[in-house]
Amino acid sequence: MINIEILGKFFDNHSLSIINRQIALNLNKVEDFNIFLTPLDELTNDFKVNKNNIKTIKTLSEKECDDVHIQIRHSYPPIWNWPTNKETKVIYIQPWEFPKVPFEWQYRFETFADTLCVPSNYEKDIFITGGMNPDNIAVVPNGYDDKIFNLDPVDPYPGIDPDNYNFVFVGNGQWRKGVDILLNAWKDAVKRFDKAVLIIKDNPAVYGMNNLLNEVIKLQYKTQCGNIIYIDDQLSDLEMASIYKNCWGIIHPYRAEGFGMHIQEAVACGCFPFLPNAGPHDDFIPTEIGARFDISTKAINITDPEYFALKPGDATSLMSTHTFINEPIQENVRQIIQGVYHHHQKENLQKAVRDAKMENTWTNVCKKYEEVIRNVSERVQPQRIS
Repeated sequence: MINIEILGKFFDNHSLSIINRQIALNLNKVEDFNIFLTPLDELTNDFKVNKNNIKTIKTLSEKECDDVHIQIRHSYPPIWNWPTNKETKVIYIQPWEFPKVPFEWQYRFETFADTLCVPSNYEKDIFITGGMNPDNIAVVPNGYDDKIFNLDPVDPYPGIDPDNYNFVFVGNGQWRKGVDILLNAWKDAVKRFDKAVLIIKDNPAVYGMNNLLNEVIKLQYKTQCGNIIYIDDQLSDLEMASIYKNCWGIIHPYRAEGFGMHIQEAVACGCFPFLPNAGPHDDFIPTEIGARFDISTKAINITDPEYFALKPGDATSLMSTHTFINEPIQENVRQIIQGVYHHHQKENLQKAVRDAKMENTWTNVCKKYEEVIRNVSERVQPQRIS
């Protein structure tokens, strides 16, 4: 029996928590794995998730084990310390959005991690460029729940008319998400009386930001742009699926992204993806489907408040003053949205998406985690620096 502790958040709708829950629930089904959890948060009353799943998560978090063989750490910022038992092997799961990893992180992963799991080859290349040993990096993608995110029709989320050409953006007002690029392109690409609607799904409860609503209101009143629906409620996976399944496309002109779980979920529901022409999505969205925005490489000063609201301990504050990002070109974003919207064979474009095979179900992904765990477990001693 392999005793496995998972350390991180479990009780909110942040992607880190979703991933931790799914890993715990799926690995708990493996016969020779003894899973127990150390949550870094607490369950709240407004949290929407499958009640049976949460019951299992709570049960696993109440278990105790003195002899931990494998500890999985997935949090932000990462937890840097030695395990209580020096024989315990440590697996880190760490996404990273920017083309440069803080040197201090690189050093600490080499020090504390037996294996570092990243969700895409894009991130693996970033860590290798920073000097990390590629033999200690495993690529394990994030998954999606194919029982919920699939092509089965459902009623639309309230306020959404499935007879329109609905486009959805899921994210927040962080500069790296590129919603400013999207809104500026949208106002010139689609006019008010077109049958196109942009749905902005914000998540201020998780990210602590609430600046998108003001931007949407300003845009709607000051321009003749196409209609925009703004949603900032905490939604369950089933409610998110009811949005995706009644949208034609998902638009994400991001400057930096760690993976893009919402993109994967939306495409699994048949949404046509509008994405930058390089990024972690290249691992799970076939290049022959969707539309790709041209990008330009842009140097930025991370101390500039236009780009980042730095807090003590932020990973960005550990980088050098300057870094660079790949920014979608706004005019090209406008051209592509406009061109696809007016395309006379939109149904054929979407059919290619609906025919695409999405392989990263959580069942498949957790088989890869099982393989990583067994490989680490079989090592004679921890490989980290001691």
